[in-house]
Amino acid sequence: MRVAVYAALATGLYVAEGALPSPLPWLRLGAANIAVVLALFDLGVSAAVFAVVLKLVLGSVLLGRFLTPFFWFGAAGSFAGLALMVLVRAAGGRLVGPVGASAAAGVGHNLGQLAVARLLLLPGPAAAALVPVLILAGTASGTAVGVLARLVQLRLAANDRPA
Repeated sequence: MRVAVYAALATGLYVAEGALPSPLPWLRLGAANIAVVLALFDLGVSAAVFAVVLKLVLGSVLLGRFLTPFFWFGAAGSFAGLALMVLVRAAGGRLVGPVGASAAAGVGHNLGQLAVARLLLLPGPAAAALVPVLILAGTASGTAVGVLARLVQLRLAANDRPA
């Protein structure tokens, strides 16, 4: 049941953020990843994968982006970010919580999208010039998402305690 809640939350946040204007076309917080982080830390890898897949498919259908270039960029970024988040969490054990794992995911997301851009749009060394900016932006947005996810975790834990 909780996996459906996380997947629905991820989809709703993805659609809401996609409908908002952004300062740059590629610059977003990635609020949907709050639900993905929660799913990973609460239920495990398969729940996080389910949340990502549902977010991508249903969210892009609702936004009219299914199978468009936006969809493929989002898919590459989402799965690269998820893979890095899972690896960092596994390697860090109890030392790496939602904030650290999410920061890694933000970087992975941006680098995954850059890889697609490199393949399709930016032949040659031009893409390499973007790497430092995308690492910085991914770290910042991933950290913000991780902090928000941790705050939700703490709030949920407080609500689970007997009165």
